[in-house]
Amino acid sequence: MLDSGGRDDRGNGRARKLTALPSSTLRRVRVVEDALAHYSLDGDNVVAALSALRELLETDKVILYSLEQRRGSEDLRVARNATVAVPHAGWRDAFDEYLVGRGVAWGTYNAVSPEPSQRDRILDSRQISVLTGGRNREIEGVVYKQLGALGHDMMRVLVCDGPSMLAWVGFVQPAKTTQRQRELFALVLPAFRKRLAFDRFVTEAAVASAAIGAALEEVNGPAWLLGPGGRIDHANAAARAQLDADRTATVAALDRCTAGTAERRFSVTPVRGASGSAGHLVVEALPRSASQGVAQAAARLALTPAQIRVLERVARGASNATIAAELGVAERTVEAHVTAILEKAQVPSRAALIVQIFV
Repeated sequence: MLDSGGRDDRGNGRARKLTALPSSTLRRVRVVEDALAHYSLDGDNVVAALSALRELLETDKVILYSLEQRRGSEDLRVARNATVAVPHAGWRDAFDEYLVGRGVAWGTYNAVSPEPSQRDRILDSRQISVLTGGRNREIEGVVYKQLGALGHDMMRVLVCDGPSMLAWVGFVQPAKTTQRQRELFALVLPAFRKRLAFDRFVTEAAVASAAIGAALEEVNGPAWLLGPGGRIDHANAAARAQLDADRTATVAALDRCTAGTAERRFSVTPVRGASGSAGHLVVEALPRSASQGVAQAAARLALTPAQIRVLERVARGASNATIAAELGVAERTVEAHVTAILEKAQVPSRAALIVQIFV
């Protein structure tokens, strides 16, 4: 049996429900699940899953969206949306406009942490009206008009990861939603939750990785973030230059750091992730300052003032695009200066140049 929240109240209920489905319906269930299982972060995969869900439920319009807070505000905006058979492209703009000034508890649920009574429960319009004291009718009048579904019935679920909302997934249709649609919707809900949780994990991991990389670039010296087993998870430009110059010796030195026998020039700080995994932050003290190294290289190589300005930024690992923006020149001008510096230093790469500056 499936309760009104779409949850199975017996351990083998889903298997029994699938066995009882006609083969044609079972194939449609599999199409939805297979589309969601393509973890490529390709929006077309999600749209394909929604199209398959529309066929499975034999419904009209299918919608998925997530909300996020606007920068510097308690208000929300639509962060992501995917729809099938929605004729009016302007619905998202109308929804965004409606959200202004309403905060995270904008209407029928809290978009950051929905109320327990609404998390992962498949609810129809009538049930939502009871839960929210009829507030959904006002919102439906605004948003559904843009969807071309004014007066239609709706069934939706707030897909959550614990207390945190991942996305709103649901459908609207002219006829009343049915118990059969609810049961079929419940069968594919775990696949939606798994896919949406994966999408959030990858997005957050990418942001965290970028933040770690930016932080390591601020370290005055080669810096590595080592994961479990001593693997190199992150390294700044100076550290990558050392790896390019002599990977074997550098990896051996890092292994000694994780083994507790680090050389004096290394600072080793144990770190532990949220999952309990252990790693190490390793920073190597530079034998001389970057400014001293650049000054000596500039004198030795007889660099022009423009080349010195470029070298100062190359030494800290800045890209050509970043250097061009900082100096207010064209990127091709920076490329020409870097090429000239490499020729004067008689080195094949920026990595080798950085090693020459610091060693």
